[in-house]
Amino acid sequence: MRVIEKLEISNFRNIKHTKLDDLKELNILIGPNNCGKTSILEFISSLRNLRYERGLYLCQDCRKFEESDKDVGGIYLSLCREDFYLKKDPNKIKIMLTISFNKEQIDKLVPGVLKKQEEKLSKTTVTCQHIKNDIMMESHGTTQLRGKHFSVFTHEDLIEEISKSILYCPEGRLQNYREKEFAQYIREKRLSGAQKRRWITFLKKYIDSKIDDERYENLIRKVDGEDFETTILEQGSGVRSLVCLAVDILFTNAKIILIDEPELGLNPFAKQEFLKFLLDECKERQVFIVTQDSTFVNPILWKNDKVGVYFYSLIAEEFVKINLNQNKEDPNTFAGYLPHTVSLKDTHIYVEGTSDVYIFQILLEKYLKQNSKNWVETMNKVGIYHLCGGFWSHLLYTIPKPPYRCIVILDGDKRSEAKKVCDRHNEAEATVNVSKFKFCKDFRDLKKFFGGGAHPIYCLKEDCIEKYLFPEFNCNKPPSNYNKKVDGYRKAEKICKIPEEIGYIFTIILKEAMA
Repeated sequence: MRVIEKLEISNFRNIKHTKLDDLKELNILIGPNNCGKTSILEFISSLRNLRYERGLYLCQDCRKFEESDKDVGGIYLSLCREDFYLKKDPNKIKIMLTISFNKEQIDKLVPGVLKKQEEKLSKTTVTCQHIKNDIMMESHGTTQLRGKHFSVFTHEDLIEEISKSILYCPEGRLQNYREKEFAQYIREKRLSGAQKRRWITFLKKYIDSKIDDERYENLIRKVDGEDFETTILEQGSGVRSLVCLAVDILFTNAKIILIDEPELGLNPFAKQEFLKFLLDECKERQVFIVTQDSTFVNPILWKNDKVGVYFYSLIAEEFVKINLNQNKEDPNTFAGYLPHTVSLKDTHIYVEGTSDVYIFQILLEKYLKQNSKNWVETMNKVGIYHLCGGFWSHLLYTIPKPPYRCIVILDGDKRSEAKKVCDRHNEAEATVNVSKFKFCKDFRDLKKFFGGGAHPIYCLKEDCIEKYLFPEFNCNKPPSNYNKKVDGYRKAEKICKIPEEIGYIFTIILKEAMA
């Protein structure tokens, strides 16, 4: 289910600007500490406090429309000074929101309302070029966020329904849940016997197969054939992480679920099982999760068109959506998630796109066969991954730190851009726990930087890799019948002599591996 289709926020807490387009049923936001992940969830959660009232529109034309129809009103959301970007003075900065809902789902939640709203809009003589389906809100010298223009979603019944449809599951849940003791929180939910059995089944399936029953909110585990009763607080972090969260998700009517760090306290198997559970829940509700752990995202999800993944870009300083279509064919070579973030390879080579990976794999094998007796062993020490083509600058942050020996190899036409991106990445505030990079002007720099504290970014002398395979190739205007995914690696297979520049790169970065 998709309730929210688009969300854009400016100047809220530590979010200067973020825009999430084409939201899906399951939306995953990945990024480092303090990049605004939790703030996005909390802002969506704050929509529970949306209120409907007349006489609020900031736009003068929309205010006239409101005055012409007694059934038309506006909306507002009360915030506090601490909600403003870097706690700045509300008189000097504006919080802005644009949100678009899915008409089909909203019509199911509140039948008939959208049709009436659209009829009103079609009959009015008041014109405003900014009236769209989107809800647009803005603070105007106060801590109150007010509707700027009329929207078909601005209706009392609809706003009330949306405010009841949001469930927020916070991150701090290992010692208590929503500032209550675990047992107290579950007790106050007044679960029926059937609901408790479903709750225990969930814990048994996803966390601990020995959990068999409960008694007065204590868990009963089967140990050596005997019942062993313990309090929830005595359980491991995995159980404590999900025990109350599961109650919220399993027994809620909410259509929007927000979960901060769902992987908290879970082992790798439980992470993947819980992720599949959330994907299944998306049939009935829209889910937003945020995480720092890129390995939490299972590559199998890339094949599901109900999933949207957003990466925090240190370069753009906001969340950017990854085009998962580029990674469906061969997810093992994609540098966004597994396997490179948990790789056992000694050396990582990062190139721009999938077809570049295949070309470099073939050239590397040819090079090793010509220069190493144990070429198979050396080949298995090297991983080659792609950075999603034009998305490469955003994915630098996913490249692991030393002792991994990594190099980024780009086409020559990226030289000017690569130097700027390298500098900007290293200067970004959120780079404390991510890799640093050194731009290489020539081979001397590559020798100096490879295997050191920062990973080298090297740009080829030619504007594109094809120039090394087809000497007459025009990088700026490729032949209309050229298919890089097929023609590139086929040509690489046929050449006998490794291009000199690429061979020299391999010599530098594989010197230790071949020793």
